[in-house]
Amino acid sequence: MRLFLITTLSFLYIYSYSQNIADSTVAISYEIVEDTIAYDSMAYAISFNDRLEEFGYQNWQTNEVYYKHNEVLNTDDSIAITLVDSCKNECYSHPFQGAITSHFGYRRYRQHYGIDIDLITGDSVKVAFDGKVRVTKYTRGFGKLVVVRHKNGLETAYAHLSKILTDSNDCVKSGDIIGLGGNTGRSTGSHLHFEVRHLGRAMDPESIIDFDKAELLDDNILICDKNFDYLQRIANDKNAKFHYVKSGDNLSRIARRYKTRISKLCYYNGINQNAILQIGQKLRVR
Repeated sequence: MRLFLITTLSFLYIYSYSQNIADSTVAISYEIVEDTIAYDSMAYAISFNDRLEEFGYQNWQTNEVYYKHNEVLNTDDSIAITLVDSCKNECYSHPFQGAITSHFGYRRYRQHYGIDIDLITGDSVKVAFDGKVRVTKYTRGFGKLVVVRHKNGLETAYAHLSKILTDSNDCVKSGDIIGLGGNTGRSTGSHLHFEVRHLGRAMDPESIIDFDKAELLDDNILICDKNFDYLQRIANDKNAKFHYVKSGDNLSRIARRYKTRISKLCYYNGINQNAILQIGQKLRVR
């Protein structure tokens, strides 16, 4: 009987001592993990900021939808950008795979600065590249909007969301869900308005992304003046002149009246030479 009691007490002591050691080991492990996460976050932030300065960004504004450069941009030089680097485990994620309902370019005499992707309200919207959320806000035009600045030197914007699932200054990884698609702001139906920008200037998303295949055209791009040709057209539009179609008008007669070419009228208005004109239709002629 005495031997049994001694054996039992010895077992309980050893078990209790083992548990204390195990608990201490777990606690130390948690501390190491937490310290590692904190260090990695700090290192990421330092690396992120260094890269942004390298690409020419001068400030970080969480309330300005468009980045505003403090100086006049030098557009003479081409800029090489690596969109993703597989050696650094970087990748591209398609924001939402749906039909494009409106492309980048002129639309009803106004520049459309992104593309519109059809979706159903509530569909998940993903961030395209690794980066840091700069803007999360509601605007009258964009509705609920998220703007993300990326380590590769670009910014992407996601507009008309029904719900925002991130916040300014959050670090995000490619593929993270940052919001739900919707119809907020100046919108006539549920869709995602998606923009790609470089130093505050919008560029055609289809110049870097194949939207049919939901993948990048290339891992590397060269940004040059050609990406921003539309800016000159916008500047010229300040002196634009318009004509309202009357009975008996055709493109030839209108071209002669304003001493221009039919091809110019077609270019200005996004029509072809066989277009049927409607009385009261507004045409840009200069």
